[in-house]
Amino acid sequence: MLILGLGLMAVGVLGASLDAPVTSVTVYSDQAQVVRSGSLTVSGSRRVTFPRLPKNVDTDSIRVEAEGAEVSHVDVRIVKGEAFSHDEARKLVARLEDVDVALARIAAERNVHHIQIEALRRIRPTVPGDGEAARAQTSPSNWSTAAAFLVDNIARLDARMRELEAQSETLKKEQQQHKERASTLGKTFGEPGVEVGATLTGNGATKVTLTYLTTGARWYPRYELQLQPESQRMQMAFYGRVSQETGEDWEGARLTLSTALPSNATAMPKLSTWKLGVRERFIPTPHPHQESIRPAQAAPDSQPKVTASADQALRAQLLLLAGAQAGEQPAPTQPQAPEPPREKGRGTILGTVTDAQSRKPLADVVVIATAPSLEGDYLTMTNAKGEYLITGIPADLYTLRFEREANKPYARSHIQLRPARTIRVNVELLSDSLRETIGINGRGPIIDVGSTMAGVNIDVEFVHKDSIPQDVGLSPPPAWRPPTFDPESPVAVAGGYNLTFTSQHRETLLSGKGERSLPLVSESWPVQVERQVFPALSQNAYLVATLKGPARTVLPGGDASLFVGTDPAGSATLETLVPGGTFNLPLGIDREVRSARNVRLVEAEKGFISKEEVGTYEVTIEVPNPYPFPLAVSVMDQLPLNTDGKVEVALVRAVPSVQPDTGTGKLQWNVTVPPSSKSTIAFQYTLSRPKGWRLFQK
Repeated sequence: MLILGLGLMAVGVLGASLDAPVTSVTVYSDQAQVVRSGSLTVSGSRRVTFPRLPKNVDTDSIRVEAEGAEVSHVDVRIVKGEAFSHDEARKLVARLEDVDVALARIAAERNVHHIQIEALRRIRPTVPGDGEAARAQTSPSNWSTAAAFLVDNIARLDARMRELEAQSETLKKEQQQHKERASTLGKTFGEPGVEVGATLTGNGATKVTLTYLTTGARWYPRYELQLQPESQRMQMAFYGRVSQETGEDWEGARLTLSTALPSNATAMPKLSTWKLGVRERFIPTPHPHQESIRPAQAAPDSQPKVTASADQALRAQLLLLAGAQAGEQPAPTQPQAPEPPREKGRGTILGTVTDAQSRKPLADVVVIATAPSLEGDYLTMTNAKGEYLITGIPADLYTLRFEREANKPYARSHIQLRPARTIRVNVELLSDSLRETIGINGRGPIIDVGSTMAGVNIDVEFVHKDSIPQDVGLSPPPAWRPPTFDPESPVAVAGGYNLTFTSQHRETLLSGKGERSLPLVSESWPVQVERQVFPALSQNAYLVATLKGPARTVLPGGDASLFVGTDPAGSATLETLVPGGTFNLPLGIDREVRSARNVRLVEAEKGFISKEEVGTYEVTIEVPNPYPFPLAVSVMDQLPLNTDGKVEVALVRAVPSVQPDTGTGKLQWNVTVPPSSKSTIAFQYTLSRPKGWRLFQK
């Protein structure tokens, strides 16, 4: 009983491993939010540990929730490379051994049934002679019973053999999967990762959820648009191309693809009061001698450590069960080099902020330390006692700014922080309600609380010095940089919309195994299709589809593959699709429609003194329609432009009538060709020039 009690106590202290697979994933443009879920029974207080998370997990985003119990404590620990998942290794070893035993049992049973079937099939009835028939004790009517016995037993054994064959195939597939995992686990010396543990308090069945953000995942929109000429409809299929290298496999998870930008903000921002041209008052305060604050030593790791020999034995057993060669066994784990000591060229600034009138400590004061040689700022806030601490900052000449909503802002400059030193800078802030304004210089004392009692002398020259210049602007902090994204990423092509699309089924996406296309939306859109012909340039007719507000919801832009029927028609890039919008799609060449263009030229002269040559051009265009339905065609041609005052171009007539574009000379007719017929377009224009001139085209 004592041993059992100690075992239960150890389980309660170390915690039980919770089977929490990935159940849902939200994929963003450059990261993913992963949700793991598991169930257990809680009685009192119980500690559980989740499966190890990959190293690229954002530890600040880790959140544990429970239904049926209360989460009283959460531990997040970064595991170094030499760590090894012994729980998973032992489970793999046990499962592989169970599968081997099951396969051996099935093989033995199949051998027994095979021998029985062969024995039954060797039984052959023979025709007895006259003497033997007389001595036979068996009635001829029993032959049917014997034959039925043989047939029924052979059929039963054959059915059992088929059942055992199916079980064997299933177990072999499972064995192969476990062998691959065992080989990977045995050859990997434990990638760095994150271990999460939680303490639950309650009674009864509990569902636990672990949520976190991880990098190494992305998705891109993709479309397939298929024109169906018979029904004049456009079949749209919207896919999400998803890939991930997060270090963990998503098996049977519900995937959601989002164009939003996830935020880690947990509190609403506060607006501070801006004061322009206000000078602060300096009140000298004596400072007691303070000893340097040394950081507390790190607590020893309470997790049990496994010796290298046990590690190697477990790895060797995994590789043996996986069928790996002896030469493939990993070498012993090398001890990791100790961490380098903290850089000696850093120091600490601390102090207390109080109210100048009430002398009470001020909480939530924003303290910002800046230095000319540093790119960014160091920022902290005072606690309920008005204390602040900025530790581990490089030695430099700093300026401290103190800001609080109900007090006037204040700055102290020329604070010299030397290497491996701690200095104290106490500050008193004036209330916003005070109207007294005194100009002073903010140069404060340089105090090394470990060895000095420096002060400041206030004389006439000190009082008449200029106050601290304080520049106020709307620009962000110097270290801030706007996020950048791939121009083809969802956040860049969504037009500012936060869109989400959920997979139709649970999907499996393995880490580092390429991308998958997930079907998200499928719709049928009405479409207006017309042919555009340029007879002067080509006989071909070009298909152009016009879609007016087809989308039911907002869809992000992306690359689209175009099809006419079952034939590919090229590709296009779509902008953000919104209900009510209009866009055109080029669908390639309609090889069934080929236009013809004929030109007839008549030359003549006019004038008595100055002769002019006049060319009359009669152009005829024919557009056929081989289809059994009316065909909308846009016919484009062109008149030459007059760039010289001595050359004149004039449109004489056009059937159907058309108005040329004065800037380009473009002529465009929108006609509807009857089914199985053709339409004719004719126009005539003249070109006059001085006699003897030669024209050329440019």
